[in-house]
Amino acid sequence: MEIEELNRTLSKLSDSEREYRDGATFDWSRYGDEVVAVVNGRQVMQLKGWSFANWSSAVGTGRGRAPIALDNELYIRRHSRFNPMPEHVHSYVEMSYVYRGSCPQVVNGEEVLLRENQVLLLDSNCPHAIGSLGEQDIMVSICLQPSFLSRCLEETREGDDWLGDFLISSLSERSDHNRYVRFHSQRNNRVRRIFQELLCEYLEPSSHADKIILRLFQLLIAELMNVYESDYVRREQESSAAGVSVVSVVRYIQEHFLTCTLEGVAERFFVSPNYLSALLKKKTGRTYLQLVQDQKLAHAADLLATGSATVEDAAHAVGYENMSFFYRKFRSAYGCPPAEWRRRASGRAQVGDRL
Repeated sequence: MEIEELNRTLSKLSDSEREYRDGATFDWSRYGDEVVAVVNGRQVMQLKGWSFANWSSAVGTGRGRAPIALDNELYIRRHSRFNPMPEHVHSYVEMSYVYRGSCPQVVNGEEVLLRENQVLLLDSNCPHAIGSLGEQDIMVSICLQPSFLSRCLEETREGDDWLGDFLISSLSERSDHNRYVRFHSQRNNRVRRIFQELLCEYLEPSSHADKIILRLFQLLIAELMNVYESDYVRREQESSAAGVSVVSVVRYIQEHFLTCTLEGVAERFFVSPNYLSALLKKKTGRTYLQLVQDQKLAHAADLLATGSATVEDAAHAVGYENMSFFYRKFRSAYGCPPAEWRRRASGRAQVGDRL
């Protein structure tokens, strides 16, 4: 499917949408259990009719049965226009994306206007209502099993990516507190292109659709993490009296770990060394020296994994002259001596070559 055909497919009104446009209403009670108290005594609808097991045309475009993707872990559906959805909860995680126009929602009691090319990630059992969409408004949702999303988030990190762990933890904490996260991706062309490719493959699946959909979704998660990091930096700079973002500081340390000093980093970010040291410890739980050491050991591990460096070469390349100290720190961080790490990496590479 090409993008032009995708646009036509998503824009086409279904028979039910024409009825809603002409004044018909939908009986939502057909899809709800008994109302249940969810937030501050409010009673909301518990969806029961939209389980993964009985969705057939999940995107709702009238093109027939959508692929049973990823062992019932991922489905995509387009929201019906002219038909507002009352406050409800469901057991799956929902990632909503505005393909065109906008979509008003009330999420966990807060009004949220989702704009074109923005993404809203809703936790399972998060109460939310969806306002009426106009004819030019198109919103699609990726419905996910929570365990599947957790695995995809973990796979966005590479090796001992401390900052990736930090951002994922922060995102999870925000979701736990607010039950949702909005990604301000409205100017991000990559997010749009990934969604387009994902929808094209989903609507017109190839013989390897499941693999392609999985890879595209993982790529989407990685790009949304970039968007989230930018948002995180902005929020920190706005809330910090000194205008310093710990993410920016850690990124700088990652790039200059061989030459940077606490005093030099503090000067670059226009704060005192004591303030920077306290900020890093408070936000990351690690000292400046521990963060630098993490980067040195990670770089040494990469050098050993390529097989192009001896243990001594790797240690000297990252600034360790005391080999006993290097051996002790490497074993503590990676659970084995550097020579063993090198052998294991070589074995994995040989298996990969045979495959």
